[in-house]
Amino acid sequence: MERNAWKILKKHWETVKYEPDVITFLQPEKVRKYCPDFKIGRNVYLEAKGKLDIATRQKMVNFKASNPDVRIIFLFMNPSNKITKRSKTTYGAWATKEGFEWLDFRLSWVKHLKEMLYGNKELAGE
Repeated sequence: MERNAWKILKKHWETVKYEPDVITFLQPEKVRKYCPDFKIGRNVYLEAKGKLDIATRQKMVNFKASNPDVRIIFLFMNPSNKITKRSKTTYGAWATKEGFEWLDFRLSWVKHLKEMLYGNKELAGE
């Protein structure tokens, strides 16, 4: 289609150019909704994840930027999983880089969660 239009345009306008410029634009904001898995405190949520795909990673980064007063803590089934087959970045490393707290489901995650929330090991049940 473009090739045919190009041939016709060249006959009528000597100065016509094909795709000469790259012009930036802003995409309008999209309002999205997110329902965290567990509410464990005031503005504190636990998000359990077995798989952390690109759509989820983007959603969570956008959510965090839009809601800085909400604390999301990831509970990864295996934080050593790579975000993609070719990546060296693990789920845990990604979360840390993006400023999220996270827990490993395979370890004493309830104890660690209590320590994250209360800081004091006595309050965490030890």
